[in-house]
Amino acid sequence: MVEILVYNDTGLRDDEIDQVVTKAKAFIMSSKYNMLIGRNEAGYQLIETSVGAREDITTAMVNAIFNETGISLDSKDAIEPFFETRYYFRDYKNSGVNRLADTVYFLVKTEKLPNLKKLKVTQSELMKKLPMEVVKRSELIGTLENFIAEEKDILARVKAKEILLAFDKMRNVYDF
Repeated sequence: MVEILVYNDTGLRDDEIDQVVTKAKAFIMSSKYNMLIGRNEAGYQLIETSVGAREDITTAMVNAIFNETGISLDSKDAIEPFFETRYYFRDYKNSGVNRLADTVYFLVKTEKLPNLKKLKVTQSELMKKLPMEVVKRSELIGTLENFIAEEKDILARVKAKEILLAFDKMRNVYDF
């Protein structure tokens, strides 16, 4: 059973929801506990994707991992959801729309390394890909906490804090 963390400060009911947006995000980890995480000028990020209404969330995540890293997951690899957040927004951005934003976090265990040569993209498209960084699992918390302490951009800090929250949930689920 995946733990679901609900943020609903306005008491919005499910029958009042006009729009549901579903995303999937992934921690990618090797058997040596190396974590593959995105890092660019906007800060640290997990591989993520938006999921269509009729799309399988795991398939969407597998496709996003390939599209961003060139890693082709197969039966030797594990991809498991472990945590979910639900944010209820009444009158989302003053649009008159009540929105539910649902994000499912996955742990992906693989020995494969990024291979952008597998992607059929132009050089300019390749330059837009999220640069990936390898961080030891034991150093991820310190790396992100240092980033948060030094970063001026509030959105970059929020994203890093979100990664820390999900990482903490992952550590509890997988007991490491």
